[in-house]
Amino acid sequence: MFTWNPRPGRVDHVGIEDDSLRDGLQGAFVRHPDLEEKKALVESSAAIGIEAAMLGFPSSSPGARAEAGHLVEHLDRCGIPMVPRFLALADPASIAPIAELNRGTDRDVWADFFVGCSPLRRQVEDWTLDSVLDRITAAGSAARDGGTRFGVSFEDATRTPPGELEQMVHAAVAVGAEVLTVCDTVGESTPEGAARIVRAVRAATQHALADRPPAHGGAAEVQIWWHGHDDRGLALANALAAAEAGADTISGAFLGLGERAGNTALELVVMYLYQAGHQGYRPDRVLGHCRRLAEATGTPVRRNAPLIGDQAFATCTGTHVAALLKARCWGRETEDLVFSSVPAAVLGRQQSIMVGPTSGRAAAREALASIGAPADEKNVDAVLTRARSRDRWLEPSEIRALFDAGGAPA
Repeated sequence: MFTWNPRPGRVDHVGIEDDSLRDGLQGAFVRHPDLEEKKALVESSAAIGIEAAMLGFPSSSPGARAEAGHLVEHLDRCGIPMVPRFLALADPASIAPIAELNRGTDRDVWADFFVGCSPLRRQVEDWTLDSVLDRITAAGSAARDGGTRFGVSFEDATRTPPGELEQMVHAAVAVGAEVLTVCDTVGESTPEGAARIVRAVRAATQHALADRPPAHGGAAEVQIWWHGHDDRGLALANALAAAEAGADTISGAFLGLGERAGNTALELVVMYLYQAGHQGYRPDRVLGHCRRLAEATGTPVRRNAPLIGDQAFATCTGTHVAALLKARCWGRETEDLVFSSVPAAVLGRQQSIMVGPTSGRAAAREALASIGAPADEKNVDAVLTRARSRDRWLEPSEIRALFDAGGAPA
């Protein structure tokens, strides 16, 4: 099929970090799942192919520390191939419980500490640029000396001037960070801005690696990750632009959970990467995971949500239904794409034809066939008369109620 879209860049290397159970739970109206629910969610996230997950903030409370230990034990016991990452303040004391978790398992437990970068953030907190650089060095040294691999998240990076951000990148690389996460903390970025900052951080990282004395050790390569929010409705577009610009991993949350307008919706990232040729993810397992997460967090899925909403592949309108039914003769793939850019079958879903006020005769015939009633002109007229007298779609039970046991209009 023809498309005006440019050919996707090389994204078959792009990873996904699931932050649903950490940043996602910061949403003001989100119910916090219990430990058993979190274990099940970690399993179903990993089944999609998610490589890493941010699973908590161990230094925030004794309960959070204990839960972090249980989640790591669950990963070990079940052999789940997922890298556990835990959030920390840029403070050695906040790194310590993560280092302890790491010593208790054969897998790498990562620490990820965050620092406020932007001049506005520093002004509000009464921090200086030098104090932020010192905190990066102190926290990174604590993780490194404790044998814990770590990354640095640059909070509000997209509102930080290039020269200041470059100094923070140099400090993080010098102390041994293996991941640098560019955070669009308030969803301020545009796709072009996301691409520009990813390229700038990549360049600064390469310079920092070249300048680092060999005696310092540390990773030979440093990954650049992207973490964005949806305050302006641009989170997905920004994440894709970041990936195209060279980000190694996209961090977000399924269902777009998170503070304010939420994080980048990972179900959409999975589908984009799949359609761009990435072979590492299972879109057919996304719907089940999202439903499980919605129930565990008390988050209703809106009906017209892409991919996972009830209406995502439902059609009422006359001409569109007619086209779907014609396309069905050409096979499932054609039916899926004639009025959609997303193949429902890949998600384990199918096109759903409904009858409502905007429906035509093709929809009525399909509805009659679905309940085993004759699709003659008299019955079609009966269904459409009822549909056009209503202000919403007809349920199958309402269509059945129009006919007697012999299939004639009641």
